[in-house]
Amino acid sequence: MKIILKLKLFLYRFFSTTLGKGVLQLLSFGVKVRNLENRNSLKKFPFLVIITTDAEAGYVTKTERRVWQKENPEAFIGYYSGIRNLTNIFEKHGIKTTFFLSTQCFSSKGTEYKKIKNELNSTIKKGHEIGLHLHPDSDFALQKKLSKKFEATSAFFYGYEEKLEIIKAAKDLVRENLGTASYKKLISFRWGNWALDTGGAKALNKLGFKIDSSAVSGIKGHTHDTMKYDWSIVSRHYPWKLSITDYLATNHNNSKVMEIPIATFDFFGMGMRADPVNSVLLNKAFLEYYEKADRSKKPFPFVVITHSSEAATKDGKVTQTLKDLDRFISLAKKYDDVEFVTLKEANKIINNN
Repeated sequence: MKIILKLKLFLYRFFSTTLGKGVLQLLSFGVKVRNLENRNSLKKFPFLVIITTDAEAGYVTKTERRVWQKENPEAFIGYYSGIRNLTNIFEKHGIKTTFFLSTQCFSSKGTEYKKIKNELNSTIKKGHEIGLHLHPDSDFALQKKLSKKFEATSAFFYGYEEKLEIIKAAKDLVRENLGTASYKKLISFRWGNWALDTGGAKALNKLGFKIDSSAVSGIKGHTHDTMKYDWSIVSRHYPWKLSITDYLATNHNNSKVMEIPIATFDFFGMGMRADPVNSVLLNKAFLEYYEKADRSKKPFPFVVITHSSEAATKDGKVTQTLKDLDRFISLAKKYDDVEFVTLKEANKIINNN
């Protein structure tokens, strides 16, 4: 495992250099987006770009290694420095985004708690959307509220009633720490590690959520551990109503929860997400979607995922991933009919067309 991690870090550092990005650019013809199924060249409606941030504990080391919340839940840098670094970029470009908040931040104390609350209140005041993000096994605030320890990230390891209890408790933590107004506006959701299942979809519908963005169409991972997720048989890139009887079904229309999936693509057969950590490939995927997605009847939502923990080093400085996200936003803004919106705004626009 250490050898694989070292190899990944080496490749990431190399592909972040000018030379490495040049190599990726030469190979970017390998980026393919399947199943867009657009035979209509009419671009009547806008192309919606939705930057979503999983707001979690963690940071990036000097060697570009990611310290994730699961490894160090009390590395709260990702919540204050990470979110601040991101909102500075968003403010620079004049765009609004969606932050999926892991309630682990509310287990912080003293100065760190004040810094996190100030950052979140500032983010809300600037017009960004706050959604809910679940990592039960590394969320000490959630565990304390429910007086129990959780051993898994993935929804697959919990029964329906327990999932209902977990999501409701996380919502209550938002109300207790950010106020009733933020609680009432909480309509968007992403399960940690994309690990939603049928019971999770049913619980979201029961608790009044309007939007989920957990799906990574065509991709699965962690199939043998507690972070298991599986969207491998889903081929759809356009929004659909989540099924409460089979979360992988895209045609049941039996819930009120709109699934707005994270944009995914193939790179020489490897399933990848639209993420600034793969900056050259993200840019190429954006162009593929922009040119090919059907916008003849409705706007198309292109969802990008990043993490607050990837936006700050341990001492709070900006990271390469953040710089690449900045460049991606600049690139996307150059194209006609591109609008940057939150998930809540995207859902409203789509439903009104």
